[in-house]
Amino acid sequence: MNNSKKSAFQTPKFQQNADEKRFKERVIGERAGSTAENPWGKREQQRSGQGNEKRDKNRPHFATDKEQTKRRDNRQSVRENTEPRKFQITEETRETTKGEKVKVWLKKASSSENPKEKKTGPLSPRAPEKIKKNRAEEMKIYGEGACLSLFSQRPESIVRVWATVEMAHKIGEIFSYLATHKKVYHVVDAQELALVSGSEHHGGICMLVKKARPFTLTGYLTVPHQRDCLVLLDGVHNAHNIAGILRTCAFYGVKGVVIDDPELLNSPATMRVAEGGAEYVRVLQTDDVCHALNQLREAGYQIIHTSIDKQAEGFAKVRLKNKAVFVLSESSTEALIEKDDTVTNLSFTNPLHKNGLNVAVQAGVLLARWVEL
Repeated sequence: MNNSKKSAFQTPKFQQNADEKRFKERVIGERAGSTAENPWGKREQQRSGQGNEKRDKNRPHFATDKEQTKRRDNRQSVRENTEPRKFQITEETRETTKGEKVKVWLKKASSSENPKEKKTGPLSPRAPEKIKKNRAEEMKIYGEGACLSLFSQRPESIVRVWATVEMAHKIGEIFSYLATHKKVYHVVDAQELALVSGSEHHGGICMLVKKARPFTLTGYLTVPHQRDCLVLLDGVHNAHNIAGILRTCAFYGVKGVVIDDPELLNSPATMRVAEGGAEYVRVLQTDDVCHALNQLREAGYQIIHTSIDKQAEGFAKVRLKNKAVFVLSESSTEALIEKDDTVTNLSFTNPLHKNGLNVAVQAGVLLARWVEL
């Protein structure tokens, strides 16, 4: 009864053994290539013979112990260099200029890791020429007043911008301009901005910009001027004094400053203290101050020097002409004075026997008088 219901797919045990035996004999024969008419045997011979000969000829199939050690060291170094840095994300609530409260997430390096300090300094002589050229043509400026004035006067010179979260709410127009013109900007914290700008007095914003190209005094004098006022700086190297003079010139509408070293006006500290005044004053470059004064005399400018000499004429009695040049220096200018020049004393009640006013303050007194004409 049970034998009649046996499945037709079940193979008797003696037949299974016979099939396995025949299969093993066929496989062994194919691999060994026992028959000439068996193509599989020939292919297996080619694989096992010619392939091994070619592999042995070029390189060993298995790497030696020395090669394995070298590969393992390379993988370890790549893993260490590409290991992701751990960051700590903090959530803060900030208030915008409109009084709205928004949530801000700041990403900072974890305290367990020591952040790398950014090193600045002179470039190596082997640095690429493009980097050297950019270093010579670009500069960083910081401070809200300086950056906003630069954006209003020459936005095309901006290369990159860094700003804090608080400042980012105020300069949305700058960010929109940069995004439209595919320029880069970063929103960072105050600590990172101090590293980027190199100063703690960054005011929440820093820009990498192209330097403004100076004009030449010779080219400036080729254009006739009926009424004009210039300031000539001789031996003034203090960045804060130069910034004060630029800010005063911009305030009183003086359009030109004559100097023999224009790079003194491209200092980040000078731009910050000037509060944007540098963007409204032309830099007139000259190779020699004495030669520049002779050019100005020939162009009909009145040359005015300040002095603490009691014999000099009081500034209240000086008759100013429509075209005047005020010479400002941190030292004596007696070597620059000629016969037709005007030498004036700003105060006869000065108790300081060897010192007068700061050059930046002198610029304010002189220019305030000139604009009254």
